[in-house]
Amino acid sequence: MRKIFLSMLASVLTIAAIAQEVTTTTSTSEAPVLRSKKGEAYLPIAGEWGLGVSANPFLDYLGNFVNGYDNFNDGPNFEFASNPANNIAVFGKLMKDANTAYRIRFNVGIRSATNKAVISQNELNPDPAFPAFTEDWQKVNTTAIVIAPGIEKRRGSTRLQGVYGAELVLGFNNTKVSYDYGNAMSADFNAPITNDFDNYGYGENILTGNEAAAAVRVVEDKSGSNFLVGARGFIGVEYFFAPKISIGGEFGYMLGFQTQRKATITAETWDASSVGTREVKVDEFRNGGVTSLGIGLDNLSGSINLLFYF
Repeated sequence: MRKIFLSMLASVLTIAAIAQEVTTTTSTSEAPVLRSKKGEAYLPIAGEWGLGVSANPFLDYLGNFVNGYDNFNDGPNFEFASNPANNIAVFGKLMKDANTAYRIRFNVGIRSATNKAVISQNELNPDPAFPAFTEDWQKVNTTAIVIAPGIEKRRGSTRLQGVYGAELVLGFNNTKVSYDYGNAMSADFNAPITNDFDNYGYGENILTGNEAAAAVRVVEDKSGSNFLVGARGFIGVEYFFAPKISIGGEFGYMLGFQTQRKATITAETWDASSVGTREVKVDEFRNGGVTSLGIGLDNLSGSINLLFYF
């Protein structure tokens, strides 16, 4: 049964791929228009918009029928076309004319995560039969913005089009981690019980001491803002397998300048002289204060784009 289904699927795909187009012109001075048998134009024209999504999930899912489900892939879902080299997500175009397009790619990512840990509550007279508990909280906020406006030129008079052009790449990202502790520092508990969030992947929060007695612990950890400016040239292909729908890919070469501010940690400790909690700010150079200039080829993973024009 599956062989019959595969044969039918292959036949449908083959017919769609080799469907004959009709070339029409309205006058001798105009470029020929490629049309399907239904009279629909294959190529985009001036004033039309294009939206790009990643075709990889669709191709992976189709592979399930070929590999016999030995390595089953999830069903397709719309993930915006991405460039793994610079984390670009949404891909849009505006056709200026048949051979020129203004394009923009961007990704705005805002992520907020909260981790909670239940710990023992510090008590002067604890009751072993009825232990008290409290909660420590870790809050993570990450912002990442990348935008790349550019211009694209096209070559070719058939459904296979060559594309090339240039774009400006601008990027920004930062991460801030804050902590809210259930056991406050006091004269009775200078080093209270504190959960160690180090294994959560956002750095250590106990700077001096341990979970049973944290003498210095982090209140806020700012990773340092990261800024990127780059100029990117690209070249690739687009194939229109259906009217106004194409599949293609591109490679790019980018010269980028990146700078990152130093990280800052705000910690708290008990100050016996003032009989209160004292905050201490520490500049961290673990990944901050860095400036770099680089050039390289991107999209080596071979990302494939599926484009719709309307």
